[in-house]
Amino acid sequence: MTQPSSSPNRRSLAWVVDEAIRERKTEKVLSAPAQCHEVAAHLPEDFNDALRTMIETAGYAPFHKVAHKETHLQGDLRSPVPWRFYILPKPKCCELLDFLAGQAKNNPDSKWSKGWESKVPRLIAGTGALVMATWLPDPSSHGDQPEFTENNIEHLAAASAAVQNLLIAAEARGFHNYWATGGVLREAEVFDYLHIPRAQILLGAIYVVPPGLPHDEIEPGALRDRRGNSQDWAVWLNDSQ
Repeated sequence: MTQPSSSPNRRSLAWVVDEAIRERKTEKVLSAPAQCHEVAAHLPEDFNDALRTMIETAGYAPFHKVAHKETHLQGDLRSPVPWRFYILPKPKCCELLDFLAGQAKNNPDSKWSKGWESKVPRLIAGTGALVMATWLPDPSSHGDQPEFTENNIEHLAAASAAVQNLLIAAEARGFHNYWATGGVLREAEVFDYLHIPRAQILLGAIYVVPPGLPHDEIEPGALRDRRGNSQDWAVWLNDSQ
């Protein structure tokens, strides 16, 4: 039976959840690409188990529309949810770095060389794991660009809720976390390398880092203190309005 919301256990749970949400913040853990394997050697033994639990917890996000069957519910991943998580444990992160380095070397003055000069390689080197979170748009009648339909709005909102669940789960465990747009990781060739279907769209590259790993720096997010208080973005409607 569900406990009443006024019970001490429920009040304690609410406080913990509220604190995890309030304390969550962007922390970009950066290391030199050459340090990737050194970082891997310092990972806690139970990190992957913790990450697996976090991924499962994230999947309890609400969703109101089922992903398009013919486009997305094929192969091994047949869940109707409109998101997919592709988890790269640390060794796979280091392999991805090698792939990006090779692309940059073979394609100077290209998107790959620019990507190699960005923060993405340092983020991959510094992370404990990388989660490539995608959302699943309905087929478009306008080429590859998804249409701004009611279904797709629902799909995107649901996938975003799943990502937020993952970030809160990371914060609750004291892990550094960062939701990045992806940069060069959005490229089709990266999707092919990671066996991510091109019909999916990257919602975020999620970096999850347990504390205590060697790193060069931790860079905070730039917008955290600019959100204002709730009176700046929330309106309470009462009988007189």
